[in-house]
This record gives sequence, structure tokens and C-alpha cells, in this order.
Amino acid sequence: MSDRFIRTIHFIDTVERTNTAADVEDCLLALAGEFGFTGVFGGILPTRPLPLNEISSRVLFQRYPAEWAARYNARGYIFLDPVVERLSSARNPFTWHESYETGTQKQNVELIRGEASEFGLRDGYVVPVSTIDGHIAALSFGGEGGIPDSADLSVLNFAASYVVGRHLHRLATRNPRPDLTPREWDCLLWAGEGKTDWEISVILGISRSTVIKHITSAREKLGAANRAHAIAMAIRKNLIR
Repeated sequence: MSDRFIRTIHFIDTVERTNTAADVEDCLLALAGEFGFTGVFGGILPTRPLPLNEISSRVLFQRYPAEWAARYNARGYIFLDPVVERLSSARNPFTWHESYETGTQKQNVELIRGEASEFGLRDGYVVPVSTIDGHIAALSFGGEGGIPDSADLSVLNFAASYVVGRHLHRLATRNPRPDLTPREWDCLLWAGEGKTDWEISVILGISRSTVIKHITSAREKLGAANRAHAIAMAIRKNLIR
């Protein structure tokens, strides 16, 4: 067997042993880090215009600087981002630089490129993943340095497709507790992945106090003594993994 095939099997085995989205992010960044990428964001593109507070429900992975994520979410940059604009029609992988070159609104290009750079995200690589039901998911890897022309980024194409498919399957086969609201379940899920109340508020686009309210409600419904106990009970009941 070739070294590349062995590495592929190792990547699959490592991802299969993960329990949380944060673990999967670690796997992706271990691979993408070889090309200088330090962050990853993944989600499902809306098929119709959505209110800003509903965008977070389509996020699959998020490992970018928390301050940049907060700014991006709070200011609705998803509606201005040239990467998202290109994803509306592109089905082949592309770099952030390529999306900046083709962006139709140059003021948006300068805004997103400039502010992302403040957080060490100067260029990136985007892998669109078409699902069988016609939706488009995507993983966007970002980093501080430029991408070398000689870099063979195709290895990330397989990794992105595999991880997105596996994650969607896990989400579809979960058996959430009926009396937990979707928001309570979301907050408990992210808490189980080690996110702080503030980080969860950034991811879900809600206030920190609302996150605390949802986690407290979930804890009471589960009959847990505290937050850690609620997470443990949720894992034991297969509400989160």
C-alpha cells in the first residue's frame, strides 16, 4: 500500500473515533495545518434567504478566532462575504483569493478581506460538498500565510466530503429527548463540546444570558445537579456524543 493510502485510512480511523464536532475539527486542522491553515468553518448553505438568527442552525463546524466569529455573526457578514457569494454557483474547490477576484461587490471584498486579515486569516481554501438531496455544504479552511502554488490541496477535498457526510449522518440518527427544545439541545450540545457560554452565544447568534437560560432549563428537565452532570446525562442518554 502507498503511503498516501495508509494516511487516508489513518484519517478515516481517527475521525471514526471522534465523539464531538470539536474532535472532528481537530482532525481536520491536523491535516490542513500541513498547508498552514489554522482555522476551519463548515456549514450548509441556505436555499432561501434566512433571518440572521437562523443562520447558526446551519453551522456544522466552527474553529476560528472567537472575536472574528462574533463580529462576523453580529454584523451579518455572511450576506456580504465573497466566499459565500461564490458558493452560490461554484461546485469546485476555490481559494479565498479567487473569490475576492470574482466578487461582484468590491466594497464587500475589501471589508471582509481586510477585517479577516486582522485575525490572521489572509487566505483560505473552500471545498463545496453537494449532497444527494440538492443542498450545498462547504468547508472553508483559513490561515495567515499565502497558499503556495505548489501545494496539492486536493487531499482536503476528500477529507471535507468524508467529514461532512459522516457528520450529517450522525445528526440525522440522533434521538433527541422530546421535551428538550431545539435551542436547549443546541446549547447542551455545544456545552458538551467544551464551549463556554459566550462562545455558544457567538455560534448560535443569541445572548449569553439566553444560553445560560437554555442550559439551566435543559439541566432541570434532565434532573441534573449541575451543568457537568447535565452533559454527562445527555451523553449517557445518547442526546449528545
